[in-house]
Amino acid sequence: MSSTSSEDRKSTLAVLIQLARPYRKRFLVIAFLALFGTGADLLQPLIYRTAINDVAGLFVDRPSENPPPSPPVEKERRRRQLERLEKTQEAHRTDYVAPRTRRQTLTTLLWAVALLFAISVLGYYFSLAADLQSTAVAGAIEANLIQSTFGHVLCLPLAFFSRRASGGLAKRIDQSDQVAPIISAFSQQIAPEGLRIIGICAIMLTQSWRLTVAALAILPFYLMITRHAARRLESGMTEYYMKWEGVSVRIQDALSAIKTVKLSGAEQREANLLQSASQSAYVDYLERTRLGNRYLFLQSTLSHLSKALVLGYGGWMVLDRRLTPGDVVMFVAYLDRIYDPIDSLSSIAVNLQLHIASLNRAIRLLETGPTEQGGAELAPGPGKIEFRDVRFGYVPQREILCGLTFTAQPGRVTAIIGPSGAGKTTAADLLLKLWEPSSGEILVDGQSLAQVDPSSIRRAIGMVAADGAVFRGTIAANIRYKRPDASDYEVREAALAAGLGTTIESLPDGLDTEIGEGGLGLSVGERQRLQIARILVDRPRILVLDEATANLDYSTEAEIKQALAGLSYRPTMLVIAHRYSMVKDADYVIVLEQGRIAEQGTPQKLIAAGGWFAQLALQSEQEHPAT
Repeated sequence: MSSTSSEDRKSTLAVLIQLARPYRKRFLVIAFLALFGTGADLLQPLIYRTAINDVAGLFVDRPSENPPPSPPVEKERRRRQLERLEKTQEAHRTDYVAPRTRRQTLTTLLWAVALLFAISVLGYYFSLAADLQSTAVAGAIEANLIQSTFGHVLCLPLAFFSRRASGGLAKRIDQSDQVAPIISAFSQQIAPEGLRIIGICAIMLTQSWRLTVAALAILPFYLMITRHAARRLESGMTEYYMKWEGVSVRIQDALSAIKTVKLSGAEQREANLLQSASQSAYVDYLERTRLGNRYLFLQSTLSHLSKALVLGYGGWMVLDRRLTPGDVVMFVAYLDRIYDPIDSLSSIAVNLQLHIASLNRAIRLLETGPTEQGGAELAPGPGKIEFRDVRFGYVPQREILCGLTFTAQPGRVTAIIGPSGAGKTTAADLLLKLWEPSSGEILVDGQSLAQVDPSSIRRAIGMVAADGAVFRGTIAANIRYKRPDASDYEVREAALAAGLGTTIESLPDGLDTEIGEGGLGLSVGERQRLQIARILVDRPRILVLDEATANLDYSTEAEIKQALAGLSYRPTMLVIAHRYSMVKDADYVIVLEQGRIAEQGTPQKLIAAGGWFAQLALQSEQEHPAT
């Protein structure tokens, strides 16, 4: 059974055709260049035939150029006969090799050498020109497809990523580099190789239909083996690529968590797991190679048998004076050229199946949907947040938020606290439109987020999370990530406000210091401060701090709180925290339990009520009386 269904192949080819449409004029140029290269190659056996027949003509009975001594009259007669022979130069026929003089043969050989050289150079030049043009077009199409696929995947909802490994997704996006072989096959190989086969058959038939039949007698068996090989080699490709995707995922997962791997002493275990995953893929690869070699051996045997038939039957026809030696050499030369295109086309057919099966994985990503829906721009406003009877669950069987209703006043600090699993971070993710509520409504400045473009709301909100990302690059580039046009002064001020002053001074290149993937080279606290600086330089109207100081000591937390309190403008702040020290100065506190509001009010009011918040404050005072 084919690894890629007919519908998948058609879908993949349809996408490629759509991507290739803007380059159709360049494809015509590529096709013409490839055809010129093919046409030049078809002329060579004809030149071989003429040269060999002229050489054979030296041994045909004719007037001797150096005759033995003879009477003057006879000598004059032979001279005139030789001159007449050189002037007329009788043509060769399939049943007759015309006599040639040494001068005629030398002239033919010189012309043959010159023409063969010129044709070979021109043919190779056209082939290289076609290859260069094809590479340029394929590179442009590849880049467009990779960018389109990557951009499309980035626009998919967060739920899509929660079910898939990032390493596997990256591998599937990278499958787009399979475009070049497909483009090259269609533009440079299929049409020229088909034309080569037709041209060779036409030339051979016009010279000798009997030898043509002998030459092509093996061809049906050759084609049967080729077709069978293509079907066998293309089977199971989906499973084959899934195995290699599993290998990539295993490598990326281990490298992305290298510190945990080392702390767990799991280096050898991870190596063993990779070996187990890759062994199965390599076994499949070797089996496919073995199967391919078996078919290649059968094809080569039939090809050599066909040449043997031509040499044997053609030699007999020469002895019977029905062909010239040049005709036989020409047929043998054309045999190489007819089996090579068939081999090439069969190989192209197999490789196209492989490339299409591989590329289809990227195309399926491109067709995955729905993407996040666009909408209107978020209108300017002070940053008022309203949750109205919001319900949400990651799976239908378990509801995380159960009719959540609250208002965060603009320019004020609203704290959302509660035990783990109460739904605090989920509420923040819904505000950022990373997920859509099952029911209810979320509004910002009176505008329902259901009609707002996700990018627009995210531009208006800055979020610092405990697990926020730090990218490979400079510290300054990381701080500018949300606002790339921030000036050097603004970046430095944000870094200082976030408590990165000491860190910057200790680094040799300051803000231009390169850091590794995931913030390698910075402490956990420094990574958190960097994320806070990233948001401070953006100056969002709404600021969400989701356990933003969880990895910082109380002294640094106090510095950041002071920096936030000293901002030149007053964003609406939504603070999600477990620490009482982070929320004790909030204007309003909401306590969540199991997706519902258990209590809400000012910190003083909740402490007086003696509920969950009061217990948190009491516990904090006992553990850290100075805070």
